[in-house]
Amino acid sequence: MIGVASTSESREYSEIEKYLYYPETEERRLYNVGFLKIIAVVLVIASVVGVFAAARYSPIPVVRISDVQGNVLMNYATFYVEGVVVEPPRVDYSGGKLRITLTVNDNSPPVSLPVYAYDPLASEMIEARKIPFIGDRVRLLVQLRVREDFAYAYLQDLRGIEILERPGRGDGGVYVDSLEGVAEYSYVCVKGLVKSPRNVSAGLLFDVATSRGAVTVLIPTIVNHVYGGDVAPVISTISAGGVPVDVCGVVYYYRGTSPEIVVRELEDISVGVIPAAETVGFGDLVFNTALYEGQTVKTQARFLGVYCEAFDDPCRLVFEDVEGQGITGDIMMPRTLMAAVIDPWTMGSGTVFNLTVNVVNSTYIAAYGADPVEVKPPFEARSVEEALSQERGKIIVLKNVSVLSSSVTSGGSWRIYVTDPSGFNILVFVPSTVATSMGFDIPSQGSYISVAGYRHVYGSTDEIVVYTVNGVVVETAPPPPPPAFLEIDIKSVPGYVGRNVSFTGLFYAIRYDSSLRIYYVEVRSSDEEFAVNISMKREQLISFLDPALVGWKSLIRINGTVKSANLVEYVYGEVVQLRDPLKVTVQEALGLPLGRPLVVLNATVVSSRVLSGSWEINITDSTGAIITVFIPSSTVSELGMTSPPPSGAVVRVAGYRDVYAAKQEIVVISKNSFTILG
Repeated sequence: MIGVASTSESREYSEIEKYLYYPETEERRLYNVGFLKIIAVVLVIASVVGVFAAARYSPIPVVRISDVQGNVLMNYATFYVEGVVVEPPRVDYSGGKLRITLTVNDNSPPVSLPVYAYDPLASEMIEARKIPFIGDRVRLLVQLRVREDFAYAYLQDLRGIEILERPGRGDGGVYVDSLEGVAEYSYVCVKGLVKSPRNVSAGLLFDVATSRGAVTVLIPTIVNHVYGGDVAPVISTISAGGVPVDVCGVVYYYRGTSPEIVVRELEDISVGVIPAAETVGFGDLVFNTALYEGQTVKTQARFLGVYCEAFDDPCRLVFEDVEGQGITGDIMMPRTLMAAVIDPWTMGSGTVFNLTVNVVNSTYIAAYGADPVEVKPPFEARSVEEALSQERGKIIVLKNVSVLSSSVTSGGSWRIYVTDPSGFNILVFVPSTVATSMGFDIPSQGSYISVAGYRHVYGSTDEIVVYTVNGVVVETAPPPPPPAFLEIDIKSVPGYVGRNVSFTGLFYAIRYDSSLRIYYVEVRSSDEEFAVNISMKREQLISFLDPALVGWKSLIRINGTVKSANLVEYVYGEVVQLRDPLKVTVQEALGLPLGRPLVVLNATVVSSRVLSGSWEINITDSTGAIITVFIPSSTVSELGMTSPPPSGAVVRVAGYRDVYAAKQEIVVISKNSFTILG
């Protein structure tokens, strides 16, 4: 047994040493771990509730515009902006949705902040008549978007619109006879006769004649949306000119230099009684217009036709003297008046009217009253082919025609292609101002309608423009029998000149004759040794052989009239056996023959430019080759895009190969054929 020797150096252990080395000498304290977990959970919940309460009830900050310009860290931030509305509010349609645009400045240079409100908020603002106006000091709850060196914002809620201060009658409503020296955003009034009414993109612009010259007044388009039908008679009367008015509004310096009064409310416009008019002969009025400048006169004339674009207001109507001297002259007539007095179902070209007109100047005569005294019925076309042969401007009726295709534009207008057994087709165009009041949805493909309007040509497209809400009637008649087509082999076409034939072939190429404005589709026999050209209009080509949908060598059936040994005029057709579009790289596209339909996927935009409404876009891909994409103005107008995509954008392109002035191109003919992927 070995013992531990004691030593004189033995010592007592300290309390800490005893606790560390001999823990059993003293009982340890017990702790409840479950209780500690509960305490921890309670603290976490209390912290979350505290953070939520702080975020929920703390005030939303007001941020200066200069602090957010180009500040990407503020992207998608929600805050208040407080400032003055520095431009009249604009209303338009973007992507088919109603949009209100406000421009706010808080005296923080260098720029203002565009603020947008889209449907349904835009409609709520109009219904509640809670629209910030020029000169208003406002506080708006917005969500920011930052794009490199500029920023814009979206309104978030109707409750987030606060109008803090508004110029109004409390400022005195001072009557002026000139805007010289009048401060911007002042609330003023003017009295006088209306001169030179004209429609601009912002609304109805006119001058009020005063003792010191003229004061320019703008009734913005937003007023039409807010007051609806109540404002139409006022707009119609003022559009005719020569009427006395008493107008109040806010002074706005257009482009910083041209002062004008911007009307804010319908109640700010008072239209007086039109002065008595003397009666003059139409020939005298046409040849001596300058003698009657500024006067209101009455005359009698024979209506010949309507010569204006679908959205022109007032509209240009041509009249002729009733004495048979062949004297013709233009009368500008507001569309509301034209729709009220010229019912296209019962009244046509040749009708004699008693007109009350205002001679605005030596070249502008505006009608604000028209009473028919000798009614001539409209021309009733027996077929689409006969309708196409009528001169532009003529009032025509076309009954019981089939809807070939129909679509609604981004602005709300109707485009309806109709056809009949003649095999021809024509576009029925219903402007959005009329379409919104139709009371029914746009007629679908295959339905039958009757239409009444005036003949028009827009670009190269033949149209009937409907200008009254009763101008389209949906019929229930059975389909008319199709024309008889003799089924033959494609190689037999040369032997059937002048006959209606039907045959099948391979969709091979597309070409365009700019002088005739006609497309030619090359169709080949199954062995590809015999070819026939099929002439068709752009609308026919898109609805039948859109390169984005129908691929090269698809088997198709053509029904048409043989014009020569290798030319057939298209009537209608069908795709018998669909093949997918030919997908190629840019390098491969450059090597394909002219006319070949194709698709280029995932191409990158190198550069772009706008040429008279058409777009030229240079694209490339992984091959490094570059080719030009040409999009004609007719296609651009249907894309719903305001400008070409920027450099670096990724796109999908479908079309046909072409060359112009040694420039290799892909021509895009339909809105389906150009898509931005990123």
